[in-house]
Amino acid sequence: MRDGQRVRRWAAGALALWMIAIGQTAVAAEAAHPPIVPGYYRLMDEGKAPPAALGEVLLGELNCTACHSAGDSSHVLSKGAPNLADAGARLTPQYIKAYLTSPHTAKPGATMPDIFHASDPQARDGAVEYLTHYLVSLGGPIAPATEEGNAMLVEHGRKIFHSIGCVACHAPEGKETKVPSVPFPNLAQKTTVDQLAAFLMDPLKVRPGSRMPNLRLTKQDATAISVYLLRAQLDNPIAKTAPPVMVHGVKYAYYEESVESVPLESFDKMKSKGEGRLENFTLDIPSRRSDNFAVKFTATLHVARTGRYTFATNSDDGSRLYVNGELVVNNDGVHAAGRKAGMIELKEGDVPIAVTYFQGGSDVALRVTWTPPQGRQGPIPTASLMVTGGQPMLPLDDSPFTVDPQKAAMGGKMFAALGCAACHQIEGVQPLRQAKALAALDVESPQGCLGTSIAKGIPNYDLSDAQRAALKAAVKSASHFSEPLDAKTQVTRVMAAFNCYACHMRDNVGGPTTDRSDYFTMTAEFDMGDEGRIPPKLTNVGQKLLPEAIDKIVFEGKLHIRPVLATRMPTFSREKAGSIVEAVAKADAQPGDYKPKIADNSSKDGRQLVGTRGMGCVNCHGMLGVKSLGMPAPELTYEHDRLRPQWFHALMVNPPAVNPGTRMPAFWADGQVAFKNLADGTMDGQIDAIWSYLSMGDAMALPAGLQPSGGIELIPTDTPIVHRTMMAGVGNRSVLVGYPESVHVAFDADIVRLAKAWKGRFFDAKGFWEQRGGQHLLPLGHDIIDLPPGPAIAILPTAADAWPIPKAKDERNLGGRFKGYALDKDERPIFHYMLNDTIDIHEQPLPMLRSSGPQLVRRFQVESPQPVGRLFFLAGQGKKIDIKSPTDYLVDGKMT
Repeated sequence: MRDGQRVRRWAAGALALWMIAIGQTAVAAEAAHPPIVPGYYRLMDEGKAPPAALGEVLLGELNCTACHSAGDSSHVLSKGAPNLADAGARLTPQYIKAYLTSPHTAKPGATMPDIFHASDPQARDGAVEYLTHYLVSLGGPIAPATEEGNAMLVEHGRKIFHSIGCVACHAPEGKETKVPSVPFPNLAQKTTVDQLAAFLMDPLKVRPGSRMPNLRLTKQDATAISVYLLRAQLDNPIAKTAPPVMVHGVKYAYYEESVESVPLESFDKMKSKGEGRLENFTLDIPSRRSDNFAVKFTATLHVARTGRYTFATNSDDGSRLYVNGELVVNNDGVHAAGRKAGMIELKEGDVPIAVTYFQGGSDVALRVTWTPPQGRQGPIPTASLMVTGGQPMLPLDDSPFTVDPQKAAMGGKMFAALGCAACHQIEGVQPLRQAKALAALDVESPQGCLGTSIAKGIPNYDLSDAQRAALKAAVKSASHFSEPLDAKTQVTRVMAAFNCYACHMRDNVGGPTTDRSDYFTMTAEFDMGDEGRIPPKLTNVGQKLLPEAIDKIVFEGKLHIRPVLATRMPTFSREKAGSIVEAVAKADAQPGDYKPKIADNSSKDGRQLVGTRGMGCVNCHGMLGVKSLGMPAPELTYEHDRLRPQWFHALMVNPPAVNPGTRMPAFWADGQVAFKNLADGTMDGQIDAIWSYLSMGDAMALPAGLQPSGGIELIPTDTPIVHRTMMAGVGNRSVLVGYPESVHVAFDADIVRLAKAWKGRFFDAKGFWEQRGGQHLLPLGHDIIDLPPGPAIAILPTAADAWPIPKAKDERNLGGRFKGYALDKDERPIFHYMLNDTIDIHEQPLPMLRSSGPQLVRRFQVESPQPVGRLFFLAGQGKKIDIKSPTDYLVDGKMT
């Protein structure tokens, strides 16, 4: 007999004997701790939902429909189960074994059922052994931990965990909560910091059901939270004898010392406040203070090629860079941000590198770059930096584990036979057990899932009496599942399934409970009351937000307007929760279709009304990423993309009536108008003008009173700015024109052509002032259009002849001789040039404000005292030109 046949017969026989061992008598089941489904508790306690509705929530969250079909129904939103395709790479063998043996002991309140609740211990342990080997074989065993932890990281992780929204679902440390919290298992036994951080950064990969959403964490924050949650591993005796590991990155030591110079040896006399590892030379140090601190970075630099290397630091205040013990860059002392560089000959191999830095007050900045031989200047790649880590954090109860292929094969068969594959979908594995549809179940059977004497082999969820009654009521009404839910009920069902009620109130259900509300805070030191720190109520939110805005907020993490709210709005799976967008619109539909009346000058008037020369909205509201002058109220940049015009109008007319408790004042009390010279001097006209201005989105010009920080940004406010400089993609003789209407152009005085047009922010002049004027910068805005490389007007023998284009970088006057420019009465430039010394051309780019946003019109005046032959105008050039009408052409989808 061949070995393969012997293994298959042994596995088949063992499986049959094991199934007989666990599949006989029934025993009484007592609920140890019922499954914790927060949305179910909120609806039960606050929404007074009937048992059948509560049962439908439980059917989805316990994943009952994975085995018992409910048909194509909107009544049950199935949670699904974690993806176990790489379980062995994420989970330790000791945790897998403990969780399979008794899931409700390993994780009280778990929604996973206990399959072996009444099995003979010997049969159970044997089955768990096989299943453990199978699951560990899926990508495992788990890789050794590389991340190290320390008290500073634990504290930083604790702070983030208790501020960004984690405790809306999970219990705050050391607290019992009114609404049962989503439980944690023994995380310190379950996984490593590396794996937990990877999970936190992309939870939908492992839990596609999206009940654990994505909080858009950085690698540093995810690692800090992981260290906090796994902090018990710091005291793991095994870790104290484990050898350190080599990992990419840099080591840092952080000091809270007031110094004015940072030679490397000075750090020997100081005591660090914390140490750790970073991806690169950065000041993203957990819990560092804002000034009077110092940092020492150390690493091993891999030199791939022998040659001369240039290193540089740009810092505020002082920094030094050492390579192989030699001081290469001395940028020390108290000073504003400034760059210094140095060169060193290095041989192929590994050399030590160190960077020291201190900050004495005001701004904080550090940037480290290198230029390798025959390479470009840029940050030192993380892949070229290595450090010897400290003692890594190792999972508890860790012990060597080797996958037994025969046991893994047997475990795979059991995984299918037990029905595990019905919930946990693994490619190539199909469940072998067929279950009845929901409508066909006998819910009163004492031995079934909902009974009190659950049979061996039948899953036991440890249900409470109330949960059992709710599930029975839902199953008894399963014949009605084919009837679609009304929109209002569908919204409630989605919010319960995804625990939206943890943060948001809708129809008097949900919102932060009193034992959690203190953890909802602002990042700014400004008392705005609950309006500034508690997530908004969602009652009638469909009257407020556009459907497309809800979609972007919930599923893409866009259009957020409260940058100082510490609690983050997470992103969910559109596939799982996407039905809420249409449901909210239907549930909250309101009669009436208000349409603002927009005139061509509305945006200009709206801009004045928003600024300090008008109603002063900027005193509370920031725009385009620029902070407000005072209270950090919601950002206004994307309000047009978020709000329904009818809701916006109602808010402006009477803010407290629309948003009870708001601090926003009414600007037109009793219909009185303060600025009678703007927008027809009426309340409705001025509200519509503000709406027109906001409709420009990130293409709007900042209103009076707001000023960006950093760089030397040029901002056209009341009149255009003409700026002669160098621009990337244009040339050394660029004439830039920024218009208050937030559409701008760049004229190439070398070739003599209009070269670029763009919207939004204008230009940063720092390129002319920094690095000896050697920086050619791009526009600050967006929707950049590159116009044809040649002139706009040319003399050609025929229309079929090639258009003139520059043949060399230094070519000049291809479009004529540049004669300069003059300003019209509104200070807008008119470019003047001569073609063939006979054709006099005046070209003026003119901004036009329309209700759809700013547009650019090009106006030409061409004169000649004598015939000039065939004169052609190149209106546009692109890869694709669509004919929209007999006179309108769309070039590359950008320019008409």
